[in-house]
Parts: sequence; C-alpha cells; structure tokens
Amino acid sequence: MLRKSLVILFSLAAVSLFGQSCLQKLDSAEYFKYSYPLKAKFYANSLLADLDSAKCVTEIGIAGLYNNVGLILWEINDKQRSLNALHNGLSYEVASKDSLHQDLLGIYYNLSALYQELGDFGKAGKFLDLAGRVTTARLSDNSQAKIRYLYRQGIYHREVGNFDESLQALNQALSSGKDINDSISIALQIELGTTYRHFGDLNKSERELLKAIEIAKGKDEIQYFRAIDRLSALKIEQGEYSDSENYLLYNLEKKNANYQDDKVMLLETLNGLSILYYRLNDLKTANNYMDQALDVAGEIRTIRPYMINNLGTIYKRQGNIEKAEECFKESSQGFLDLFGSMNPDYASSLSNLASIYKDKGELPKALDLYMKVLDMDKVIYGTEHANYATSLNNVALLYLQFGNFSLAGKLLTEAKRIRANTLGNYHPLYIKTVNDLGLYYMIVKDYQKAMESFDHALSAEIKHMQDIFPVLTDNQRKLYFDETRYNIGRFCALAFADENIDSKYANNALNHFLNTRGILFYASEKMRKLIQNSNDDKIKRDYNTWREKKYSLAQAYLLTEEDRIKQGISITHLEEECANLEKDLSRKFKVFADQEKSTYHHWSEISLELEDSTAMVDIIQFRDYSVEVIDEKIDQGFEDESHYMAFIIKKDSVLETVKLPAIDFTKGFATYRNSLKYGVKDKHSYGVFWQQIDEHLHDVNKLYLSPDGIYHKLNPVVFYDETDNEYMSDKYDIINITSGKDLLYRDVPELVTDAKIFGNPDFSKIEGYSLNQLPGAEREASDISEILDVRRWETETFYFSEATEDRIKTFANPGIIHIATHGYFIDDPNYTDPLHSSGLFLSKSASSTNDGLLSAYEAMNLVLDQTNLVVLAACETGLGKVQNGEGVFGLQRAFLVAGAQNVLLSLVKINDEAARKFMNLFYKELLLVKDPQVAFFNARREFRKVDTNPYNWGAYILVSKG
Repeated sequence: MLRKSLVILFSLAAVSLFGQSCLQKLDSAEYFKYSYPLKAKFYANSLLADLDSAKCVTEIGIAGLYNNVGLILWEINDKQRSLNALHNGLSYEVASKDSLHQDLLGIYYNLSALYQELGDFGKAGKFLDLAGRVTTARLSDNSQAKIRYLYRQGIYHREVGNFDESLQALNQALSSGKDINDSISIALQIELGTTYRHFGDLNKSERELLKAIEIAKGKDEIQYFRAIDRLSALKIEQGEYSDSENYLLYNLEKKNANYQDDKVMLLETLNGLSILYYRLNDLKTANNYMDQALDVAGEIRTIRPYMINNLGTIYKRQGNIEKAEECFKESSQGFLDLFGSMNPDYASSLSNLASIYKDKGELPKALDLYMKVLDMDKVIYGTEHANYATSLNNVALLYLQFGNFSLAGKLLTEAKRIRANTLGNYHPLYIKTVNDLGLYYMIVKDYQKAMESFDHALSAEIKHMQDIFPVLTDNQRKLYFDETRYNIGRFCALAFADENIDSKYANNALNHFLNTRGILFYASEKMRKLIQNSNDDKIKRDYNTWREKKYSLAQAYLLTEEDRIKQGISITHLEEECANLEKDLSRKFKVFADQEKSTYHHWSEISLELEDSTAMVDIIQFRDYSVEVIDEKIDQGFEDESHYMAFIIKKDSVLETVKLPAIDFTKGFATYRNSLKYGVKDKHSYGVFWQQIDEHLHDVNKLYLSPDGIYHKLNPVVFYDETDNEYMSDKYDIINITSGKDLLYRDVPELVTDAKIFGNPDFSKIEGYSLNQLPGAEREASDISEILDVRRWETETFYFSEATEDRIKTFANPGIIHIATHGYFIDDPNYTDPLHSSGLFLSKSASSTNDGLLSAYEAMNLVLDQTNLVVLAACETGLGKVQNGEGVFGLQRAFLVAGAQNVLLSLVKINDEAARKFMNLFYKELLLVKDPQVAFFNARREFRKVDTNPYNWGAYILVSKG
C-alpha cells in the first residue's frame, strides 16, 4: 500500500569538534557518513576502540564523544554499535552524576528516538520518561526545556497510537503562552495537525495546518513549506486533488529556486506528488516524481525503504511485476535493517512481496511470507487487531487456491469476526472479507450462504457509498461505483437463478438496483457550484458544515471501533447530524433535495406512490457468474451473454417478477431497427422483448419504465401485438425514468410560460466538422415560436449565428428550452469519457473560447432546476454509452442532472417534415393541457392519425424525473 507520508528522523546536532586525535576521528566519521559510509564506519569504530581503551582526552567529555559517535553509527546503519555507544556514554555519565542530572537529557532523548526507530516502544518510552523526569526535577524553570519534552512526548504517543496523550502533550506545549516563540508554535501546530490527520479527524487537521501556514508565512520559510506539504497530504486524503496539486507544485517550484544546495528539502514534496498522481491513476507521472525523490534521497537509510516500497506499488499497478518484486525485496530488507523483524513497516513490505509471488503463481513462497507476516502481526498487534485479520484474510485466500477449502473458510470467518469487532460493519475491509467469504461459499457450492454473504456485503457497501459520495469528486464516484456495480452483478447472477426468482434474494437484488441505479446521475459538483455561487451566506455556511459532517462520517467508518471510542465518535450521532442538516438545506435550496437521495429505499415504498392503473417496470440486465479453482488459480468472472429480469411494481405492494427468455438480444435488436427503417409492422420484437412483461400489464394504462442494457435503445410503444392487433402505444403511455427512486422525490415545477428556442445554428465556424445547415429546423423553431406567441408566452428564438453555445450557458431556469440542431454521439468503446462523447452542435461566437459544441458534460452544469421541459429535436439524442445498472450516459442524463423535469428526445433520425408536424402538434397540446407528459401522449395519438409509419410516430421518447 502506498504510504501517505515519509517520516524523516533528524538526530540531535553534534557538538562542534576540535583538537586532538579522537576529535579528528570523530570529524572524519562525520565528514564521510553520507559520501563514503564504509570509511565513516572505519573512523567511528577506531574512535570507539580508543574510547573503550580510555585513550581519549577531550574537552567535550567522554560521554559527549560516545554520544556523537553513536549518532554517526546510527546514520550509517550500524544500529547495534550505535546503541552500545549511547549506553556507554550514559554509563560514563551516571558513574559520576545523578540519573536525573541535566547533562543526561540529550542521551535520554537520543536513546528514546533510537529505540523508537527499532520498534522497541517500551524502552523508547522508558528513556522519554527519564527525559521528562530530568526536565521536571532540574529544569522546572526552563519553559523551553519543558516545551521540548512535550513536543517529543506528543510525537511519541502519536507513533504508538495514543491519540489522547499525543493531543494532550502538544496542546499543553502550545498553551505555554509568552514562553513559546513563533518557530516553536509553528512546529507544534504542524505536529498537532499531523496527529489529527493520523487519527482521522481531518477537519481539525486542516484547521491546525492552516494556522501553522498563517503563522509561518513571511517568518519561517522552511516550516512554511513543511506545513504546506502536510496540508497537501491532507488534501489528498480529503479527495481535493486539485488543491493538493496546486500546493505541491508551488512548494516544488519555490524549493528548487531557493534551496538548490539542500535537495533533501524536496523529498516530502516529491513523495506527495507521486502519491497524488498514483491516486489519480497517472502512473507515468507518479513514477517520474518517485524517481526524482529517490535520486535526491540517494542511500539515506531512514528514507529510501519508504520510497522504494511506494515505487513498488506503482510498478504493481502498472503490471510491471518484476520491478515491483525488486522494490519490495529492497524495501523489506531496508525496513529490517532499520527496525528489526518485529516492525509494522517491515511486515507491510513483506506482505506486498507476498502478493507479488501470489500474482506470479509462486504460491508456496507467497504462503511462507504471509504466514511470517501473520506471526509478526500476532506479536506486534495481538490476535484481536484489524491488521492481524488482514493477514488471516490473505492466508485464507491462498488456502483457497491450494484447495484447502475447510481451513480457508475457518480463517475467513475468523477474519470477518475480528474486522466486525475492530472496524465495524461498514468498513471497506470488513466488506471485502464478507465478499471473500461469498466466493468461498460459491467454490464449495453452498450457494445459499454465498447469497447471504454477498447480500450482507452489498447492504453495507451501498450504505457506506451513499454516505461518502457527497464528498467525492465525480471521477472518484465513478471509480468507487465500478467495483460496486461488479459486486451487484455477481449477486444478481445467484439471486436471479431459476430456483431463487421468488426468494427474498431476488427482491433484495431489486432493492440494491433501485438504490444504485443512476447513483452517478446525481452530480455533486453541480450542487457545490450552485450553492457556492448563491448570495445566501448562511446557506453556504450550512452547506460547508454539512459537507464537513459528511466527511467526518465517511472517515469514522474507516476508523477502528477502538479509535472511535478514543475520539468520542458516535456513528449514530454523526448520521443524525447529517440527516438534520440535509433536511434543513433541502427546505432552503431545491437542488440539494434533488441531488442528495441517500436513504436506502425498498421497492414497496415505490408501490405507495403509484396511482390506480399505473405500474413501474424495472428492467435489470445481468450475466451468469462462475468461480472455481483450476490448477491452483481462482478462475472467476462473468459470461458474455446477457440476460434480463423485469420487476413489475404496482399499487398495494404488488410485485410481479419476470425472467425473460435467454435469446440473442443483439439479433433481436437488429430486426427491430430494420422493421422501423422500412416502416413495417414489427411482429417479431413484441415476442422477443416485451410479451412476457405485457402479460402482467392488462390493468395498466400508465407505465413508468426504468430500462437497462439494450432496452435503453428500444421504444416499446412500437412493439406490435399481432394477437390483440394493437401497438403497445394503444395499451398504455410509457414514461422513461432513470430509477424508480425518482418517484419518491417528485417535485414537479410549475410550467413557466417562458421558452428559449434554438433553430438551425451556424455550423460554418465549428472546426473539424462539415455539417449541412438545417432549414427544416429553422422552420420548426419558427412554427413553435408562433404557436407560443399567440398565447402571449415570453419567447426568445435564436437562429443561425445567434444560436450560440455561449447564449445557452447564460440561461437560468427558463420554463422550456427547445433545441433543433444536429446532435452527435461517438459510439467508440475506446472513448472512455461518455459525458464528452455526446452533445449538440450550436453556433460558435467569434470572440468566444467556446467551440460551438455543447457536450453532455457542459449541459450537465446548466442551471435548469426550475425548468419543466427540454426538447432535443436532434437526431438520436436519446443515445449514449450504456452502463449496466447506471443508465445511458448522454444528453438525456445531462439535462436531467442540470435540473430539467422532463426531456423529450429522439431515438432515431426522422425527416424534417415529420418532425415539424409532430412538434407543432405537441406544442399546441402543451398550450391546452399545460403538462408536458399529457401533451406528449396526446400529440403522439394525433400524429398517428396523419402518419402511420411507426418509425416516425415512435421516434420520440419522454424521459422524466417522475
């Protein structure tokens, strides 16, 4: 795992040296300790021999020589001789002085620091305690000595996990009033901020680090840079990557300019940049900064193992297993040399190395290392610690590969128990163990227990996801949800098996889908921008308070139960605080209520929202999933062929389930498109895609459809039932929705008689495209303007050069937006960003930086929260990249995210005359009924009387929020 920061140990400065032979040897050892460590070691050992033989006479004292040579040996990685030298110096002093004499203070501090580095925190604490007793007994009037002791005590307690003691010491030092100068205050603020970050209180960490930066600015440049580095590390943890990057690049520039001769100054910044880009999955840049850090660090033994370990994690993610293995071998040896064999960093590096052997198929070597780490964790942490559970989990998965299923199951069960007790039921590591148990049960063919495990894990995972999503960036949300989508798909493969269709697990799968379908659809970034641009300062403050509470809740889930108790954190209390703030903000700011739907809902709640003769159909795409052990490898994954489930929800808690037959849906879709293209009755698609669903809809005249997979590309109204001799459009009105959860949050804005109409933009200035002008679109826009003007609507119509991208971005909550233009959709699997692969062509202003292409991403950030209707009269605007369980990423998603209540759009390209006729009918109906949904269905019925071609009258769909 990539470490968050480097710990660089700085020893006490050596006393100035001069004079005779022993001092010359000390000088030489000091001089060569970095450039020629073997020569430094030679001089140091020679000096030790002289000291042990009583050959040295020096004005700094024998104890001083032992102390300084001990520090040099420490630096050149001869810890045992260093320890012996420091103890000899101590023995020399106590032979003639009291054990609490102030001359012993420096040796006590050095021995404490060395034992701390060696991982012997008991002895480190003993010597730190002696330093404290000296300070109290001999230097009680020396406030600087007392502050120095509290400073070291605070850092020591942080390293051993004593959060309260660390805070108490650092805060006591800070409260020393006039006795504390700016330099000491800055150092204490930095360590206090680091302590809060180390123990998960990121809000207080930020507060203290910002104080340190404010005090240090213009007074202490080195500490100023140090505080910024620590704040940058905090920003990475908070997910605020842009801020972190700005801080780190600023530090790098200033340090390079002002400290060319002290490259070690760069280390923390370079390491931070490497971690940042690793988190952003920019591995090339991460690697580059880590290489620079390693070049600066050279062979400094207290630093190199950390960075080599970090470099190994980068190589592993890049798939460069051989180089990752080299790094983990070197880092583990480095940690062993530094700390000995009972050290957490050494254990972590060995675990990384074991994972490499596992990936290479060298399972016996991996098992040996994992067992070694397990034994180390047992000694270091005990058998009830989360780290011990991690090692149990690692060993269990290896036993699965070896085929020792019984032992693997026992170890995973034990790991689950420990993680539940120490981390709680919402921690990602606990969820991982429960999922691993599910895999184990699948391998041993206990599918009932496998479903129980996957179901339990998903309930926790979705709860955790809903709580942390508001504080993640859109990209972080996507990365998080990719794994959740995979886990839901795996659960569905079991829950939708024929024997389980009527079980609680199938119902639970539906609930998991209801709560996650479209979860990326609710855009936090738009909400943040709107609130921050508000003129209401109280709303801004309340929003920031809510966001901080949400982040605290997200961090609390990641803490152990013990740490939560130490910090006085109550998950229940935080959840209640967040819920109350959400309710308050929802009343004051509509977009907040629209965007934050974080309660876990059950399908029966949707049933309560349905009127008579109304139903909702939730279609779920899934694939079969298998896992087995073959040749000591866990072979798992989804089958290629897609299957579909349909859940029909009706009033009075009625749920009817349909598993659609396994057929070639791709071939069926081709037949559907060809039938439409040639304007013939499609007698085939009804039986393939809809008949089994339709059999449950005899009492329905209005249907909400939440499609998935290929159903996003279909319009069921054109399916023809040959038996009843009617289209589905004759049976019921269909409204597409993103998720059934939308029906629980319906808040339909009043139809404001204000319309912005775009027709036939000027495409001549758009670079890279050769597009025909659309005179038909201009006539369509003109017709609509005339229809609305008769009823004295406030209309603005923009043609040709006036129909610009700039203009549409200035709108704020018009009643209707109508855009008649070309649309685009890049159907390329290599095009990874779906919100940039679809959009609309508009005019480009001569002096504008906008390119004339309104992408879905840009449309998503329009201000349309009071807009009742957006009409996209462009070809195939309903298409987009289909993401299983998430919906179509494209223009329909974008305008709904922007706030529009209804979006009317096309699935196929129809001729100008047919489009013009339909739109005229639609707007005339809208004037009469003042309801876009009712107007849409009435207009389609009227249109069918003059145009019987299903390709034309079935071209449009209405997507709504309910």
